[in-house]
Amino acid sequence: MIANGWGKGYNEIEDGKKKEFPHIRRRRMDFREMLYITTVADCRSITAAARKLYISQPSLSHIVSKVEQDVGVKLFDRGTSPLTVTYAGEKYVETARKILLMSDNLRKELIDAGLGEKGRITFGMPTERTGYMLPAVIPDFKQQYPGIELQVREAKSDELLQAIMRDDISFYVIPRDQGELPVGLKAELIYREHLVLVADSSMIRADMLMETERADAVQMQIPADPGKETAKTMQKAGAAAVLPRVNLSAMKDVPFIMLKKGHAIRQKTDTVLRQYDIDPKIMIELSSCISAVQLAASGLGVAIVPQRAVEVLGGMERFHCYDFSAMPEYWNVNAVYKETMYLGRAERFLIDLMKKKFSC
Repeated sequence: MIANGWGKGYNEIEDGKKKEFPHIRRRRMDFREMLYITTVADCRSITAAARKLYISQPSLSHIVSKVEQDVGVKLFDRGTSPLTVTYAGEKYVETARKILLMSDNLRKELIDAGLGEKGRITFGMPTERTGYMLPAVIPDFKQQYPGIELQVREAKSDELLQAIMRDDISFYVIPRDQGELPVGLKAELIYREHLVLVADSSMIRADMLMETERADAVQMQIPADPGKETAKTMQKAGAAAVLPRVNLSAMKDVPFIMLKKGHAIRQKTDTVLRQYDIDPKIMIELSSCISAVQLAASGLGVAIVPQRAVEVLGGMERFHCYDFSAMPEYWNVNAVYKETMYLGRAERFLIDLMKKKFSC
């Protein structure tokens, strides 16, 4: 089968006979049009897509209609709200994403060929993580690549996953392991992060401490109240555990301060509590680990958070922090990107810089 013809019609030659398809206009696909169509598919609304693309709604609607006329099929069903993508539209969007990714990879390879002096890196992070990770890496990065602009997409973990699948960002930094990711994504370890339970001392009764912690407290002649002084004394005494440990099984009636669903730490907390058969009494749901630490410290409940969220507020010695399992709990903070994504030298430098700053 041979296809030919650029212009008004499209035809195929099969077994020496020409088959005409006058309703299909065969022409080169336009990168801008592909971007517009994929954005409409993501937003499920021409109006919302137009706002995101900074063009007028009538202009975008005209472009969509023009593309549909060119390919000879409807890409969207406008009779539904939100609009839905047709089967043909799904195939168009799938192929368009691949082409746009190849184009972006080529652009970055050419930037590298020009010594990477100018360009832009678009990556994602949960909002709070930007607050304590980027100040540590941006100065060194800008010294190495002063002409590279950094654009950060700040969002919840689930939203960043959607952004990477749409190729809106090159990579994102998230505590999610390889086995938790969709096929086609790669997780590269940046550092391991300690998770702790934060609570006011009034929330933790003596029976909530693990047996070894109570024994250590007696042997070391330190208060049974496992607060800040306990942690300090244990550290000075060279105890194996830096933090006192609580038994979550004894905390079924304790109110929990949780982050909202969609945050990685919420998913982790839910998993941990299920392991201890705890249906938590949720005092409040928040969008900030830092706020969770502050509310837990005030005695409103307990919260499981990354240790760095505590350090941002002045360090572990300022709060009552506990390990909540027999061994300290950690998770891996990874840079996640598509296996087909070309990481330019500047992007690679940025990821390696994060490793250098936080893996120690």
